[in-house]
This record gives sequence, structure tokens and C-alpha cells, in this order.
Amino acid sequence: MIKNLIFDFGGVLIDADLEGAIRNFQALGMENISEYLNLYRQNGLFLDLEDGTKNRQEFNDAFREITGKSATDQEIEAAWLSIVERVDMDKLRYLEELRKHYKVYLLSNINPHVYDWANSSSFSSLGKPLPDYFDIAFASYQLKMTKPSPEIFQYVIDQTGLSPEETIFVDDGTRNVETARLMGFHVYQPKNREDWRPVVAHMLETL
Repeated sequence: MIKNLIFDFGGVLIDADLEGAIRNFQALGMENISEYLNLYRQNGLFLDLEDGTKNRQEFNDAFREITGKSATDQEIEAAWLSIVERVDMDKLRYLEELRKHYKVYLLSNINPHVYDWANSSSFSSLGKPLPDYFDIAFASYQLKMTKPSPEIFQYVIDQTGLSPEETIFVDDGTRNVETARLMGFHVYQPKNREDWRPVVAHMLETL
């Protein structure tokens, strides 16, 4: 019997525009940005921001040093936020319905540029910040660890007391889903921009 659901953020709750973000970072001088930035797990300096090794200002300063350009903090933040193509309100409303019957959690590899925006009233057309749609929101940079490490899944288990066998995990990253499956979670891997609600509803009916 399913009692809990865990959702990723980028590519699951929001439609992601990776190509747009790559273009914007290139415009700021990061020509090889595709080596660092993707939808599932970042690399190098960009991973340092997501796993909390560097804070926002340290990332911005390192970005300017690497590129040799004088991008402002505001320009760097705008490049990060350009990865957000659309916030799907239908999915957020679905989360609200799920919370009437289940515990619902967020587990996201996310950085402070994006999370601070998502944690504001600007996130949704209803003026509700992202954490308001969850019982608990787990952000990688705050935990100083990222998916697909088993440690971040175990942290969620320890903090919530949930049982993986009673939990559906929805994430668009192959390695994240593989780790969750090995740890006993029921999993679904949607594609970016997919409406995964019918699949999750079917899983809730049959598991």
C-alpha cells in the first residue's frame, strides 16, 4: 500500500529549457557550458553549487574567474532561472490533491539561485512558494549531498520515517531512478514536459 510520494523538481514539476539556459550561460562567457550543465546532475563548478560546496556568491565569483568576464550577479541568476520554461499549475494542483491522502515530499538536486526563486510567491500563479506543496522539501545544496547517492535517499528515509516499499519516487534522471529502485522504492521516470499524472494515478490504484 502506497503512503508516500517523492517528486523531483526540474523536468518533473517544471518544464525545463536546458537549451535556453546553455545559450544564456554561453552569452556570459561560459563557452563549454554543456560540459557542466544538464538536466540530471551538474559537473565541476556547477555541481559545487548544487551540493553546497560553494554558496551563491562563491559560485558567482568563480564563474567570473573561469570565464574572464564581468557578468553581474543578476545576469548569472537570470541565466540559471532561464532553465525554467514553465511551471505546470495542473501538476501543482495534483500535488494538493495527493496531500489529502498521502505524504508528499520534494527531493531535488537544486541550487540557491533557483530554489530562492521557487521559495518565493513568484513561483506559482497562485502566489504559493514551492515548499507549500509538500510536507517536506529536501534541497540538495542545503543537505550538502546530491542524487543519485544512496546517502541522500537514506537521509530522507531517516528524517521522515517512510518505508521505500510504501513510496513512489518520480524523477527524470536515469541514475536517480536506478538508485531509488535498488533501495526498494517504486519508481517512475517521466520525460521532460510529460504529463505524468495518469501514470502516477494508475500506480496508486494498483500498487
